[in-house]
Amino acid sequence: MLNSLRFQNIALFGNLEIDFDKGFTVFTGQTGSGKSIFIDTLNVLLANKKTSLDNRLVAKGSAFSSIEGVFSVLQNTKDWLINQEFDVDDELIVTREWRLKENKYKSRFRINGVLVNRDQISELRSLLFDFTLQGDTSNLNNSEYQLGLLDSLGLKKIHQSISKVKQDWKIWNDSNLRLEHAREKISNSKKEFEEMQYIYEDLDKLKLEDPNEQTKLEIDQNRLSNLLRLKEGVKSLLTRLNESLDEYPSILDHTNFCINELKILSQMDSSLEPIFDNLYRITNDLHDLIYQINDYEKTLDIDPSFLNDLQVRLSLLKSHQKKYHRNLADLISYKNEILTYLSSQDSASDINQLSSLESKKRIIRDKSNKNLSILRKTIALQLENKLITILKKLGIPNVRFKIIFEECDPTINGIDKVNFMFSANPGLPLAPLAETASGGEKSRVLLAIKAIFSSFDQSNLLIFDEIDSGVSGSVSSYVAKVLSDLSKHRQVFCVTHQPLIAAFADNHFSLKKSVVADNTKSVVINLKEIADRQRELALLAGGEIVEANAYAASLLEHKAA
Repeated sequence: MLNSLRFQNIALFGNLEIDFDKGFTVFTGQTGSGKSIFIDTLNVLLANKKTSLDNRLVAKGSAFSSIEGVFSVLQNTKDWLINQEFDVDDELIVTREWRLKENKYKSRFRINGVLVNRDQISELRSLLFDFTLQGDTSNLNNSEYQLGLLDSLGLKKIHQSISKVKQDWKIWNDSNLRLEHAREKISNSKKEFEEMQYIYEDLDKLKLEDPNEQTKLEIDQNRLSNLLRLKEGVKSLLTRLNESLDEYPSILDHTNFCINELKILSQMDSSLEPIFDNLYRITNDLHDLIYQINDYEKTLDIDPSFLNDLQVRLSLLKSHQKKYHRNLADLISYKNEILTYLSSQDSASDINQLSSLESKKRIIRDKSNKNLSILRKTIALQLENKLITILKKLGIPNVRFKIIFEECDPTINGIDKVNFMFSANPGLPLAPLAETASGGEKSRVLLAIKAIFSSFDQSNLLIFDEIDSGVSGSVSSYVAKVLSDLSKHRQVFCVTHQPLIAAFADNHFSLKKSVVADNTKSVVINLKEIADRQRELALLAGGEIVEANAYAASLLEHKAA
């Protein structure tokens, strides 16, 4: 329910605050008084898409403008707010504001003071407002909208059936996807298998085992490339360390002499024994070093052709890394992955087993779809009868209405596609409502639909803009009764020119336009007194003043009775 509306620098209205009550509220006034623009402000407050209205409502020359609506929080709105992680209170405040920046208006939305995006506003709009605007009956052309209307009339029983259809469809769809994936895998597997087999054989020829092989080979390559220099250097080392010449004793000769000399001296002075021990250890280490160099020298006895083989191997490794865009370690992993893939092809998913499972799930899905379709057709007959009864009272005495079912491919919503068929005149065949009904007839169909469904969905504010256009007399009386009955379940706003309909309202606002200093203003007046309402109804009725007043008084008396 909309509790209040506040304007700041809004075209025609300027700065204005209006409080609303529950029930049936009408807005009346002369043509051009701002009634439609008032409805536009509601439309723009919770705009689900960008339109030309977005900036048109901003008062000329204002740097800041805003529209603020305060709503009571019902359960469905509360659930949405919790899901969106907003703080929940008894009231919900929605704000649309415009700021002038660089000669352009920038617009943004707020919910309880928090900035939100248009998608969130669009979701909230469906919970707070239900518009039926003059000439806007596009929803009636939509098969999904028609099916949704039908389903919402079925209450608990059909909702349980819809839930089962959704569940069974999802289970079937999962098994079908697995089957299709397996079939696709098999259809593509031959080429892929051959490609993978070629890559595996190509990599297997390399005999890849050590991820550090390339580094080791590069070290060996560097060593072999300098083999002559290495041999000369090792020979020189061994000569100086071990091989004494006549005139030049080796390092080992010197250390042996020192050992013998220290041994004799330590016998004379025992304090030299630790020095002797250290030198003895050093001498042993020197022997070990000579042995290691000797061993290394033996490794230098290599066939010269080995260098060529090593370089060929290195070149092969590098070319494969470049070919597959992987380093050596990744090539080894890649080879193992391919081996796993090739092995798995021998135990690929059993198509027959998957096909059997899909078939079983499809049978369950089809059964749920048929049960739902039968329920829908039963409810469709009820809807047809109710709509025909209401439409006759709404001034279409020869109306025929039929809901045609067409079976479509199964979806999460079942197998039904529906089309509302309509005929207003005898002798004319039924045709799709969107094609055959006039604008006024479509509006009355929408009103009849709202009348039927209002007791099932009591959440949002119903807004009608001249839904009574083109009707008069007893039809107007019935339109008024329908709108009044709707307001027992939901808050209803209606822009009208019909005094009879306005008289049925619980709340009455009159819009009057005035021009002051070349500025046009629209004033919204809450007509709380009977005398004020009577004057307004008399203006709507027109004709002689005395007769119009008497007519207006009789309408209000009838409403009071």
